[in-house]
Amino acid sequence: MRASRRLDALLQHRVVHIDVEIAAAALGYHARANLWLRVHPSAVKSAGRTLAQEPEVAFAAAISGPWNIHAVAHCRDLDELFEFTTDRVGSLTGLQSMEVSPVLKHVKQAGTLLYDDRLVEPTSARARR
Repeated sequence: MRASRRLDALLQHRVVHIDVEIAAAALGYHARANLWLRVHPSAVKSAGRTLAQEPEVAFAAAISGPWNIHAVAHCRDLDELFEFTTDRVGSLTGLQSMEVSPVLKHVKQAGTLLYDDRLVEPTSARARR
């Protein structure tokens, strides 16, 4: 109970942040893609915020260079990815162009290796057993 209260206090004061990594394919999301958007400069903030609210978008950021928004989308299949990018992303206000780069094989995310649709336990953790 004491540990639970302490963790609650740390979370409330934003001293601790809990980040969960999942294997999206294990949940039925088999089509992942990087989205590279060129948006009119006056629409970058609003387009980025709108994009970040989409349930398919796992990551969105404003960037510099020829593309000014980058996002990562997870969809159940390629048909859903196509519908998402053409209908919803394609209708963003200020969108000038978009490139969709499907991910053919996902090997590693934030800090965890993936094998097929499963997270792989780090070698160092297996060695301690």
